[in-house]
Amino acid sequence: MSEALTPQQLQKAPGTQPGDPKLDLDQIQGDVLIGLQKFFERFVFFAIQDAPAFKAALRQDLAKRITTTREVHQREFDLNALKIQGKRDRLPLIGLNLGFTAEGIGLLVPGADLGDPSFANGAKKQAAALNDPVDGQGNPTTWLAAFLNATIHGVFLVTGGTASAVQEEFDRITGLLGHAISVVYDETGQSRPGLERGHEHFGWLDGVSQPGIKGLSDPFPGQQLLDPGFFVFGYPGPTAAPPLPWMRNGAFMVFRRLQQLVPEFHQFLVTEANDQGMDSVLLGGRLVGRWQSGAPMELTPLQDDSTLGPDPQRNNNFDFADDQGERRCPFGAHIRKTNPRKDIPEQFLDPHRIIRAGIPFGPELSTAEQQGDATEQERGLMFVCYQTSIPEQFEFVQNKWANNPGFVPGKHHPDGTVVSVGFDPIIGQNAGGAPRTTDEPVPNYPTGNVRSTLHEPQNFIVPTAAAYCFVPSIAALENELSA
Repeated sequence: MSEALTPQQLQKAPGTQPGDPKLDLDQIQGDVLIGLQKFFERFVFFAIQDAPAFKAALRQDLAKRITTTREVHQREFDLNALKIQGKRDRLPLIGLNLGFTAEGIGLLVPGADLGDPSFANGAKKQAAALNDPVDGQGNPTTWLAAFLNATIHGVFLVTGGTASAVQEEFDRITGLLGHAISVVYDETGQSRPGLERGHEHFGWLDGVSQPGIKGLSDPFPGQQLLDPGFFVFGYPGPTAAPPLPWMRNGAFMVFRRLQQLVPEFHQFLVTEANDQGMDSVLLGGRLVGRWQSGAPMELTPLQDDSTLGPDPQRNNNFDFADDQGERRCPFGAHIRKTNPRKDIPEQFLDPHRIIRAGIPFGPELSTAEQQGDATEQERGLMFVCYQTSIPEQFEFVQNKWANNPGFVPGKHHPDGTVVSVGFDPIIGQNAGGAPRTTDEPVPNYPTGNVRSTLHEPQNFIVPTAAAYCFVPSIAALENELSA
């Protein structure tokens, strides 16, 4: 769940350590490892109507317009330099990336098998396995019609610093393609305004914790370096070689449009906190595992530290090894469920990490919504993540961790009783919409033995669309996919 890295979070020049893999930054699309810089991001899902015309436009023009990791990386340095100079002008910084669904790949490269069963099935067929709301035939019941009924072959990600710059690039792309495509769904996400930039609609600083990449990252304290092959094909990692040679420097992208029921969630925190005899801000922090500033409960369990939250030198320099009684952070907290650092051995954690690159969508809360504690206009997160195995990374984290009330296993309260951890209270989906429980919302820090359980009456995040895509290398776009 994150936007492009801020200048302070810039991961330094590639190849910083002897023996690191040499990444082909001119071939990897820019959103995969670092993230396209953006205040606005337009998601343009399309169907290919004329494959020869599409291939010609891709080969002759579009592939050359794709923003690479090298370009994104250089822009981070440029933006950092401008910030040091005290300049705050918003630059256009147009970004363009392109991914294809399994149906799209099959249309362009007939018979291609990318070796990922979830990608081959598509997001719609996988919805039930993720505990998303579905009907008796397994069809999602909360999705937008375009993602239920239409054929989607691919998606353009168009990003920029201004809405007009994004619109100009969109017009340029559609002008190059003409009748070769039809737009199935088109929506723009944007960063929240003012001091809320970088925060998702519930109010938390987003994208605080990302894995570092060997050959690209100079890690911050507490940031773990992982082999690039976990996130892009053709490098050291879980797979020695991609199933098809042209998959090198490509990655699988998961897109999820997640509606957030913001006023309902905030009211729930107030009501539940009153019932539990605690502060609602503290309750929210314990459910997420961080205060809204981004400061982790593990480091500051009872009071927010607004200087710690946005500081990459400190905000991830912790693990849960010294909190085996969940006094500082509940076992079921969102950040502990999805990145259980030292709760499980690293060899069982690393293969399931993902790189997130999403952006909020929808308007800010209206006065009527705040006063009525009810959503009137849709808002939420355009969730995007990258990996080389959808089943072992995104789906594993969502299903085996967030949706699994038994994870993390083998935990005990200070009095020795076994913990029933519960669902991830933020992204966990309980099949059928039944209430979810989370253990120990009330803190026992630094001492205490108060047993408490939180019951969430509904899911405050509702999946409304999804797509599984493959994001190819520049060479694959220019050759195999446009041949």
